[in-house]
Amino acid sequence: MTIKIILIILLLLVLRAFIVQRSLLIIKRVVAFVMFLALLLLVIFPQISTFIAAKIGVGRGVDLLFYLSHLFLLFLIVALWRRSLALTGTVTKLTRAIALQNPTTPQDKTPQQLKD
Repeated sequence: MTIKIILIILLLLVLRAFIVQRSLLIIKRVVAFVMFLALLLLVIFPQISTFIAAKIGVGRGVDLLFYLSHLFLLFLIVALWRRSLALTGTVTKLTRAIALQNPTTPQDKTPQQLKD
């Protein structure tokens, strides 16, 4: 019973982090809330995962959760990688725009600035 209480408290803390963050789209907050409810049900009633696993054809509920969590993590890695690429492109464009707005030549710098 102690592990269930700890897991529920951790789930509440994670849910709170998603709900209070105003920069997240409402759809992301709703998805987080639905995931929270699903995880809460699985913590309170672990036999649900075993029942669903048996219907799908997976041996145990833990195995099903293991497979699903790996798929979710792969999705998350790809999403973060794509976001990183987009941010890199944005930073490159901004850097180029700033460089074009403030052009300098080696003649504009003192010998001390050239050493740095």
